Amino acid sequence: MSLNQRLPQAATAAPDRGRPGRWGAVLVLLALVAVLDAETGYEVSVFLLYMLPVAAGTHYLGKWAGVAVSLLSTVAWAWADHWSGHTYSQDWILFINALNRLCCFLLAVVAIQYVEERRAAVAERLRAFTGEVPGCTQCQRLCGEDGHWRSPAAYLGEFGGAQVLPKACPDCARRAYARAAYRETGQETPVADRDAAARPEAHA
Repeated sequence: MSLNQRLPQAATAAPDRGRPGRWGAVLVLLALVAVLDAETGYEVSVFLLYMLPVAAGTHYLGKWAGVAVSLLSTVAWAWADHWSGHTYSQDWILFINALNRLCCFLLAVVAIQYVEERRAAVAERLRAFTGEVPGCTQCQRLCGEDGHWRSPAAYLGEFGGAQVLPKACPDCARRAYARAAYRETGQETPVADRDAAARPEAHA
């Protein structure tokens, strides 16, 4: 499984310890915003303040918690709008406004989740390519955090998201060309000529 396939599960998983306390803090924050919205009246918009519990729920509790807080924030806004005495010419206008706010909350959840996934990707790549990475002195394989040994190309592809393309470097290409020419002629290349062909500066 590649790095990008593991990211969504790692980014959305939230630790169980402290989860009830975080839920309580998010709900208290949402209640404070709703009370403030109701007290200030419908002429003063505090819509952006509802983003605080939505963002906190998404960041600390995960994507689905952010969706749940978005629904609660929409209900809280509708209650505050009705409590403040805001009347509409048609009853369905309140539901349309509530739907618009719900869409904004859900877009905020998607944006925060995307940022969290990218942050997790950068953090995992930094852990994989910084510090001490065990490497075998015989086969040159590298050991990942899961304890499995991989070739350098596989390590770059899995933990760095790189696509290693097979290609010969100039030195190896010259040595392969010299061996092919020797096999075709059936004659041994002089040592001086072979050493000169193997030196990169001789072909600069």
